[in-house]
Amino acid sequence: MLSLVAVFVAYALVDGAFAIASAVRAARRHERWGLLVLNGIVSIAAGVVALLWPGITVLAFVMLIAASAILSGAFMFVSAFRLNVDHGRVWLVLGGLASLVFGILLVLAPLAGAVVLTWWIGAYALIFGCFLLILAFRLRAKKDESSTQHA
Repeated sequence: MLSLVAVFVAYALVDGAFAIASAVRAARRHERWGLLVLNGIVSIAAGVVALLWPGITVLAFVMLIAASAILSGAFMFVSAFRLNVDHGRVWLVLGGLASLVFGILLVLAPLAGAVVLTWWIGAYALIFGCFLLILAFRLRAKKDESSTQHA
């Protein structure tokens, strides 16, 4: 279980750092950045809590992951409705929904979640990652499309 805690710490810190880096880039471009910073802070805080108390109980760890997933999903959901529909809003909504469902399942069945946590994390990461990859490709295509129109 300590190995899983270490992997979560690494993930949360890297995820938070990337969210904050994205916020800095967005701020430089005078784009919306507030929710990115908040998401980054939440991820880093979750990682630091797990790092400071590595011997926490399995149940507390499951709840920590659930809270992180629910908050990240909520922030993504809110961000999605600020994104233009034709930029791929649906993929950000689905990513946020996957995160919310994952977190809620962990809250509803924490002991079962502890037993099959690695399977749930794997399934969540696969689904969430696919949605965000599709969103990234859609946003890249929109960026390329707009840059060729301005040229």
